[in-house]
Amino acid sequence: MHGFSALETGLAFLVPAVAIATGTQLGERMAGRFGTRRTLVTGFAAGVAAGVAGTALLAPGFDIDAAFLTTVPGLVVSGVGQGLVWTAMWITASTGVAPERQGVANGMASTALKLGNAIGLAVLTAVANAGTGGRAGDPLRAAIAGGSRTAVLLAAAGMAAGMLVALALRRRRGAAAPAQTPLVEL
Repeated sequence: MHGFSALETGLAFLVPAVAIATGTQLGERMAGRFGTRRTLVTGFAAGVAAGVAGTALLAPGFDIDAAFLTTVPGLVVSGVGQGLVWTAMWITASTGVAPERQGVANGMASTALKLGNAIGLAVLTAVANAGTGGRAGDPLRAAIAGGSRTAVLLAAAGMAAGMLVALALRRRRGAAAPAQTPLVEL
């Protein structure tokens, strides 16, 4: 949409990468200090802030003539939130799992993440590209910009739903650890 060169595109991806790395470091410290559940909810809240309130920060970047810098605040907030969530997610995936089943638990979490990413990307790309058929030049760029704005709002709704699921998870207080049963019988 913006006509970035390969180098400019690569440099642009550094912003969310650094933000995510920062979020994972914060997530590690928060999980140790405040617990996994609170870190997961905080991460989703930061992600929802980037998705809902932060959409206002990202939206100007979808204009045809917008500078990349207009998206940086939204990318930073979203990236830090993702890092927090990912850290808590990996901890949650292996909590209460027998040591000999850690590989299976993390494999299942990794598979779920990859499938979610693939399906989510396909859906959001379809939304962003809806209504672009038969267009070229500036009308095509404008259609992609509008579709991308819609896709960001859809992603924000997905993050809000994820946060609601995290809040709805039953909290165990003082309960005995669950029995160490295998996740999958092979």
